[in-house]
Amino acid sequence: MKYFSRDRLQDFEFHDSKFSLVSFEPLPSYIPESDGCYELVISAKYLNVHKDAAPNNLGTDMEIKEAIITFNGFRINEFEPSRVWKRDQNGNLYTDDPLVIYNGETARAMFEAELKDSISVVGITNDNDEYELGAMGIDPYFSVRFTFSSVCIEWDDYSKKAWYELHKYYKKRLTLATPECDIAVDAGIYCHDEAVYYKEELVDYPTVTVAVNYAGNDLIGCGKDHLWMDAFADLQKKLPVDVKIKCCLTCRYGNMNIYGNKPGEVLCMQDINVTKPEDMWQYMDDWDEIEKRSRDYTDVCENYCEQSNDYFTYSDYPYYFEG
Repeated sequence: MKYFSRDRLQDFEFHDSKFSLVSFEPLPSYIPESDGCYELVISAKYLNVHKDAAPNNLGTDMEIKEAIITFNGFRINEFEPSRVWKRDQNGNLYTDDPLVIYNGETARAMFEAELKDSISVVGITNDNDEYELGAMGIDPYFSVRFTFSSVCIEWDDYSKKAWYELHKYYKKRLTLATPECDIAVDAGIYCHDEAVYYKEELVDYPTVTVAVNYAGNDLIGCGKDHLWMDAFADLQKKLPVDVKIKCCLTCRYGNMNIYGNKPGEVLCMQDINVTKPEDMWQYMDDWDEIEKRSRDYTDVCENYCEQSNDYFTYSDYPYYFEG
């Protein structure tokens, strides 16, 4: 094969890759310390290699079309099947299912059965030379702890940039106005401007999601507007009716730039009486004014005033929210 990497699992991103079994053979008995050890050969699709890995000279993390992974001296230590997890009234996860861990030949056979059916990998981690693989397959989620003496990854071609190179992620703090008080929550914004394959499916572009956790529930607003407004509006629709997103995007003073916006940006015009877009023309021709007035969607100040039909705001947000 054209490319190969030896004993460098840290150079790869295994998340969302798909493993299928090629062979799982015990090592010959004449090899020292071979008892319980195997040569495990896996076919891996959607595997990504880091841009700073020696075989990759393309300057960005790349998805490999198909790789062959060969573990020598592979020994499985534990196989842990999934348990059913629930949330209590405070949103904390718990389970009533007992912890069950399999060892020895039973663990190996269970892992082999999963690989024969193919598995979707969540990740591979290393702790003191013992590795743990988390994946989904026949079992909704399982983990395997293992060791090996060497590993070689080989491939012929790259297919495209890694999917996460095409996605952009922003972590923000977003204020929610509740009947009791204002609270700040973490907000994750995911977006991409190119079509990407994610979990084996082609995701069209643009796609934006805004995710928060409120009252123990994960809420996700989704949209297709490259300026993200419809995703925020969709999130507002999924919040309780008495909980409002309180930020510059939803403020009466948060206006779009009449010459075109950057995603996630509005201009604060609280000192200007804006009754129509033309009222902002003279300010939009001055880069210093734009920089001074530029605000992130999720920013908020003490002068916040919710958008309403009583005031003019040059913004598409109300239309997305009402639509």
